[in-house]
Amino acid sequence: MSSTIKDVAKMAGVSISTVSKYINGGNVLEENRQQIESAIETLNYQVNTVARGMKTRKTMSVGVLIPSLADYYGISILSYIDHELYASGYSTIISDYSQTDPCGASDKINFLINKQIDGIIMQPINVRQEDIERAAKADVPIVFVDIEDPQISCDSVTIDNYDIAYRITRHFIENGHKRIAFIGGAEGFNTTDDRVRGYKDALKEAKLEISSDLIHLENVSEESGYLAMMRFMNLPQPPTAVFASGNDLTCGAVMYINEKNIKVPDDISFVGFENQTIAHVYNPTLTIGIQPIRKIGQTAVRMLLERMRGEFTGEPRNVRLKAVIDFGASVKKLS
Repeated sequence: MSSTIKDVAKMAGVSISTVSKYINGGNVLEENRQQIESAIETLNYQVNTVARGMKTRKTMSVGVLIPSLADYYGISILSYIDHELYASGYSTIISDYSQTDPCGASDKINFLINKQIDGIIMQPINVRQEDIERAAKADVPIVFVDIEDPQISCDSVTIDNYDIAYRITRHFIENGHKRIAFIGGAEGFNTTDDRVRGYKDALKEAKLEISSDLIHLENVSEESGYLAMMRFMNLPQPPTAVFASGNDLTCGAVMYINEKNIKVPDDISFVGFENQTIAHVYNPTLTIGIQPIRKIGQTAVRMLLERMRGEFTGEPRNVRLKAVIDFGASVKKLS
């Protein structure tokens, strides 16, 4: 015979309401938590999530929306989000959506609301305020990652994109570089726009020319990184240094560098972004900007749990974390 919540409460020496509170994600005394978890394990008690959902109107599931499940950032942060949610008793419904479809995000938000999920974590592309309001009416809080949209009232977790681009550009300048190229994503997203500002401000402070020939802003893809590198290296006066400000852009640029037997850093100094694997596999080791992806995922889950549990009901928050530079041997010091 299957164990019941009454059996768990009796073995743990607590009330049924305390066990119920624990099972539904509420806070209980540490001593009680340990006793309840021990009783659940001993009795092999299985929570009836269907029955609980009907009673509490909570399904203990969270939707995660990523524009592309093939994207390095998306798949990396997804792993940490899923781990954190599972540790808190939540299952994850994962879905991607088209960045080019104006209704892509809205359709998937509706899909998840109809699945009666308790909250959503997403990278927001083409998200509208009305989407957030529709979710709020269904008591489904949403937390953004990677991109902050000041026009939309929603919690978000991002990095200081301005700061990391500024510091990487300064690193080139401090090593004597004056013609520094930048590869970024499409304009109009604060992730890209902030990185461009950081790059330009570093050049301005050093009284260096900002040349449109040395800025490539297209979609974030390997093809874009490859074409940018090809364009830069075929200029009458190529840059001496290049910053590729995204994982796929970095991979594409490195593909061109290898294909043309360009030597790093002798022929070109290079700094990539996000992908530590390629940085350490490449010879010489690449200098690379690294996002704290684990912390981003953990922070997003914490903020969502606070909203879902009613522990925070204030104005939308933006947590901005610092990226770091992992210094390799891909930047040459010019005399």
